[in-house]
Amino acid sequence: MNTIPQYHTLMLPLLKVLGAGGEMTIKQMRDAVSELLGLSTEVLGERLPSGTQTTFENRMGWAGTYHFKAGLIERPRRATYVVSQSGKELLLNPPEAIGVDFLRSYSKFNDFVSTPRIGKEEQIELVDGDDELTPEEQIEKGVERIRSELQDEVLYRVKSLPPEGFEQLVLRLLVGMGYGGSMADVQGVARGADGGVDGVVNQDHLGLDRIYIQAKRWEGSVGRPVIQGFVGALAGVGASKGVIMITSTFAQPALDFARNLTDRRVVLVDGKSMAELMIKHRIGVSIKQELIIQRIDEDFFMDLEG
Repeated sequence: MNTIPQYHTLMLPLLKVLGAGGEMTIKQMRDAVSELLGLSTEVLGERLPSGTQTTFENRMGWAGTYHFKAGLIERPRRATYVVSQSGKELLLNPPEAIGVDFLRSYSKFNDFVSTPRIGKEEQIELVDGDDELTPEEQIEKGVERIRSELQDEVLYRVKSLPPEGFEQLVLRLLVGMGYGGSMADVQGVARGADGGVDGVVNQDHLGLDRIYIQAKRWEGSVGRPVIQGFVGALAGVGASKGVIMITSTFAQPALDFARNLTDRRVVLVDGKSMAELMIKHRIGVSIKQELIIQRIDEDFFMDLEG
């Protein structure tokens, strides 16, 4: 199998390997299920978009949690699981698959997925929307959607800036990314006398190492001649490093030309990448809300258990 199954697809294999193996640790369960399903090392190494955990670990974790909350497996000691009596009875005549809808037949699971503290009419389902995703995956999917919409809005606002404002934005972004210590280390170039250069960033206070910038609000695809012209401008000032930031896209010949340069380093940043960098380095955006997801600290409780 060359893809990680969804977490609900892992529920029946997990129950079967646990039923056949007696008490098992979390790692033993993961290894047994991955071997049963024939998951490759490469697939097992895939991580969530946040990079905080592998996708397999995350989905196996929630498959185990839902079994535990439904009462199909038990935890005789820390991080060790065994099939419960209810689980054994289910394995005598197992269904074709186990999913959220199936687990709703267990009252313990319904108690888990509802929040009784705020009243029945306002109960919150942990499993909501896309039932094929774990809660973390649902959150990350929602965050990615918000980020994509923000990226589009940032690029729209950037395209609406006047030329001078756009050039200033590019300089501020580079400083925000750590190039130059402050805005005192960057400077614009007078329009009409730049020879294709719109700004300069001093990477040290003495100006011994400089990055030259071209910033343009193009609408169409930018081709190789623009890159060649900028390289010529760099040669004219004896520079070896340059950045071109635009609001549109680069044609493939332009990308190939920049990549194959040997005597100079020119980095091409298109509109989409620029918006991503602005969000990452918080240039032109502010934090509306931060989400913190906590998990149990096993080491803390291990110390208390002696």
